Amino acid sequence: MAVVTSFRKLLAYGPAVLVSVMLTFMVGAVLPPFVGLGVFIAGLVVMAALLLGFGEDLAVRILCRSRHLSPAEADALAPAVALLCQRGVPMGGLRLLVQDSSVSIAAFGAGRRTLVVSAGLVGAVRDDQLPVDQAAAVLGHGAGVVLSGAVRSDPALEFWTLPWQLVRAFGSALAAPFRRLPLVGLAWKGRLLVALVAAVQAVMADQVGVAGVLLVGCALTYLVGVWERAWVATVRDVGDDRVRESGLGEALSRFLLRCSSSPQMHERVHALSGPARRPQLALVTSAG
Repeated sequence: MAVVTSFRKLLAYGPAVLVSVMLTFMVGAVLPPFVGLGVFIAGLVVMAALLLGFGEDLAVRILCRSRHLSPAEADALAPAVALLCQRGVPMGGLRLLVQDSSVSIAAFGAGRRTLVVSAGLVGAVRDDQLPVDQAAAVLGHGAGVVLSGAVRSDPALEFWTLPWQLVRAFGSALAAPFRRLPLVGLAWKGRLLVALVAAVQAVMADQVGVAGVLLVGCALTYLVGVWERAWVATVRDVGDDRVRESGLGEALSRFLLRCSSSPQMHERVHALSGPARRPQLALVTSAG
């Protein structure tokens, strides 16, 4: 299972890492030599430090636009945290941050020991709109992901892929006004045909490398979204397993049904209400 998780994460982040490296080299090429080299080396040092766990608190606060809990917020979440500790979830080793920009009820893991909770979750608990067991289940989901190690490298990856994130956000904002135009939507849906025609023309002009880049780029427009959604589903399943193991699956199910009643949500709730999945043991005997 660990191999599958690592492979899915590689697929989800791999294109962003490669594009970010290419963009870094492109920007570095137009800078003075020592400046470009210095920026690149500094980036490598920061990424290495984050991979080793140094500076995680500051990095998560900057990258996730979060902050430390106030005493009142910590007191509001204390009953849910205590319930998780009673259920065997080692919350004492985790650092809680709050994200003011998020009004939804959510919690997600980042790094080796950081759990980011939304301002909406804190407010719902403080105003008695969310029962303690459901709040504990939401917190436990994020905590379970952190404790599993699935997101331990996320601060480093989020830092290193900042160029990709900026280009992606800029491209999305630039394309937003044209998305509702029929011809633009039709052209986007038919991008594979356009890429194939362009690749054939490139091959006929003895530009095989250009043809390969066109085909790979077109394929990635289809695959990146699939790989990213697969990783999101993997993280969700890891958190669900941890919540189920802590005995809070029913509480998380009730919370999820408050949010949505779609068939996909009912399928997830059904899985949460079942027994925790554990490794299968078998008797091994020697022949002869």
